[in-house]
Amino acid sequence: MKVFALGGSSSIGQAAIRVLIDAGHEVCATYRSGVPGGLDSATWVRADVRSTDDLDALAGPAEGADVLLLLPGLSMGRTIATYDDDLVSEVVDVNFSGQFRAIQRIAPVLADGSQIIILGSLAGQRGAGDPLYGATKGAMHALAKSLAKSLAPRTRVNVVAPGMVTGTAMHDGTPPAVLDMHIKTTPTGHFISAADLARVLLDIMQPHWSQLNGACIDLNGGMYVR
Repeated sequence: MKVFALGGSSSIGQAAIRVLIDAGHEVCATYRSGVPGGLDSATWVRADVRSTDDLDALAGPAEGADVLLLLPGLSMGRTIATYDDDLVSEVVDVNFSGQFRAIQRIAPVLADGSQIIILGSLAGQRGAGDPLYGATKGAMHALAKSLAKSLAPRTRVNVVAPGMVTGTAMHDGTPPAVLDMHIKTTPTGHFISAADLARVLLDIMQPHWSQLNGACIDLNGGMYVR
C-alpha cells in the first residue's frame, strides 16, 4: 500500500509514518520546515499548503497512492477578539482551504479504490475555546461528507476525530488546568496517545473497513455520553 501523508512532519504524522513503515507500507510525506529524524525510509517532499506552487507539485509524488492522509492543523489558542486578519487567513489556509486545494490536485491521481482520511478533532464536533480552530475543523468534517458522495465509488473519504492527544505539541502546550478539565469530562479518564492514534489510522486503511465512507470516528473517550 502506498500512503501520501500531507503534514507528515507533525507529531501525529511522524507517529503514523513509523507505524506504516513498520507494517511494510510505502510512505511519501510532506514537511514544511525540516525532515524529522529517524524516518529515512519515507520519501519526503517539501510543501506548504499555503503555497500554490507547492500544491501544484504534489500530484507527481502522490500519483497512484492508495491513501491520502491529511494531517495539517494549526491552533492559535485565541479568542475571537484577539484574532487579526492575518492570523485568520493563516489558520483558515492551513486547516481548511490549503487542504481543500490539495485534495483538488491529488484526488484525480489516486489509485482506484483509494481513500482519503482526514485528521479531524473533537473541536470540529462540539466547538472549542479557539472558535476559528473549531470552525475550520468542522468545515473539514463537512467537506468529508460531501466528498464521500462526489468521489465515490473510486475514492472513499472519512474523518478520524480525536480529543486531546498525548505526545503532541498541542498537548504539551496546553495549560495544566485545561488538561485537567479535559480529563474530568472524559469518561475513560485518559487521553489517546499519538502512537495509538497512528495504529487506528493504519487499521482503517485495511480492506475490512471498505464500507466506511462519509463517517467520523470519534476517539474522545466518551465525552458525548450524557
